[in-house]
Amino acid sequence: MEDKIKRLATNLAEIIPEPKEPQQVWDSLRFLMREQRDYFQKIPPENIIKVIFYVWSLKETGNLKLGEKMLNEISFALIFHHEGNYHKETCGHCDGQGSINCDECDSGKIECSECNGGGDETCEECDGSGEIENDGETLTCSECGGEGVVSCGECGGDGVVECNQCSYGNLTCNDCEGDGDVDTNEYEFFEHFIVTWDGYIKNRCEITEEDTDITMSEYEFDKRSAEFITLGFEESHAKFEPWVEENEMYCAYYSDNPRLEYNSEMEIVTSNYNLNYAAK
Repeated sequence: MEDKIKRLATNLAEIIPEPKEPQQVWDSLRFLMREQRDYFQKIPPENIIKVIFYVWSLKETGNLKLGEKMLNEISFALIFHHEGNYHKETCGHCDGQGSINCDECDSGKIECSECNGGGDETCEECDGSGEIENDGETLTCSECGGEGVVSCGECGGDGVVECNQCSYGNLTCNDCEGDGDVDTNEYEFFEHFIVTWDGYIKNRCEITEEDTDITMSEYEFDKRSAEFITLGFEESHAKFEPWVEENEMYCAYYSDNPRLEYNSEMEIVTSNYNLNYAAK
């Protein structure tokens, strides 16, 4: 079996672009794995881990010795952090639209109070009779043409006027202030399932696994990005215990031999960890 893994790594090394760090080997390999899912799903994740390091070794040195050395030093960890951003959910009051229908009008129009929606008002010139007296002679009222009514001056004869409560029949939702989303009391957080050969990361993860102690700062984690491979990454949300500080990394799981599996994106992940110790 080991010979088959090495042959696969040798073949893949010929088609994977030249990487600057091991992470790029995994990124390129995962692209191929998604393209040829049926084939790669038959290969256990543990063997794909070996392929990653063998390909890196072949690219760096032309042989497999570096990869074999690194495989003897690796450990796995699930590290998480949040950046202080609250999770947002679709506003239930407006269904995410940011606005609600105005109860006072129909599409931004309300009945004119001057003419009660009729569009006409009594002609003031003839007092609604349609006629006026001039030097003892009865004449047709020129203002209303004898109709006794004229177009309403308030609505221009339309019978409706603009609603002063809304905009075109829509009111800004007060619950979400027009955003369509509302904040919750849960934080957006990020999970990194990594494989590392770095002594500092391994030591910090081992002694802080499922502990309230900070494993390392987000800055320190990013600074050491060339010393680990992020095999799986997930964004989620939860309400955390007060001791979980923003921009600090915490280790939820650490192991030399975890149970590995593929997710729908052909990332390599584990389900062994438990975040309940940190999440309320």
